[in-house]
Amino acid sequence: MEKVKVLIVGAGPAGCTCGLLLLKKKVECLVIDQAEFPRDKICGGGLPPRSYRFLSQLLPEFRYDYNNVKRLKLSIEGREVIDIQMKEELRIVKRRQFDAQLLETYQKSGGAFLNDSLMDIEEKDGEVIATLKSGRQMSCDYLVGADGANSRVRKYLNPHCDRGSFILEQYGPKSPENAIQINLSASYQIGYYYSFPNAACDVQGFGDKNTTLQSFRQVLREMGCPDLKPMGAYIPQSTDYPLHERILLIGDAGGYANRLTFEGIYYAFLTASHAAEAISTGRPFAEVCRRTFVRKRTEERVARFFYSKTGLGILRFLCRTSPWLVRWCFIRLTT
Repeated sequence: MEKVKVLIVGAGPAGCTCGLLLLKKKVECLVIDQAEFPRDKICGGGLPPRSYRFLSQLLPEFRYDYNNVKRLKLSIEGREVIDIQMKEELRIVKRRQFDAQLLETYQKSGGAFLNDSLMDIEEKDGEVIATLKSGRQMSCDYLVGADGANSRVRKYLNPHCDRGSFILEQYGPKSPENAIQINLSASYQIGYYYSFPNAACDVQGFGDKNTTLQSFRQVLREMGCPDLKPMGAYIPQSTDYPLHERILLIGDAGGYANRLTFEGIYYAFLTASHAAEAISTGRPFAEVCRRTFVRKRTEERVARFFYSKTGLGILRFLCRTSPWLVRWCFIRLTT
């Protein structure tokens, strides 16, 4: 049996960021992922200012490609209600490239990576034993689940966790407008339509609590999008699992995506930094991550009201009477 201090399952932004931070703290770790990189990832790819600023604080050496966007067009029931011009850019990345660049940075920094997948977890004598698809067994002091929406680590802690919202998206033709487009509707069940322009195409998507291929097609046709090949994934939005001293969940595996915007990259970076701090200092992860858990509960309450018929009615009224307030709220939300 092989021994490693920290085994990180998943080489997305959460896993690689955690690995890089542990390397900086001289903590031995191994990142595993079943995918061959570069690989596609369901995500609009938007990095709001707070996300890329936090990333630059954590990993100032990391360089990545992105498209600058300073405009957001918000519609309700298909009718534009406000056009927001932003002082600070939103950076739209292609997740296929961004994730591969982050993994490459981790490996060039001396990080160990294994192309393999987790099959089983066992706890024995104060250690966690992971069995991989290749047949290899790894004994570790800490197992970090960064394996996304279908996390095997999460299922080990709670086999019945809510899978969250189902998101479908497609790569549409590049629009001449370099603007993010959002549409809200009372018919959506806590969700929205989006179009994010990256350097090569527009990522067009829709997701709510009851998304189906049929509702996805209907929403995108209403927004003037062509029928193209869709890709789908769940975004967990629940932290309904027991907290464990040696088994930690970060990023989408932990259900940390913003309950209002569904944006998960910021929380991938944040919870990765929490895990690295907890492991390197010996502090309980629950203690280090306490404020984040509190914030999730607040976001849940805000999201339920925001996406309600009353909430959308108030938003439409404010866009008409006090657009400056809507712009201020949006800026506060992203920065």
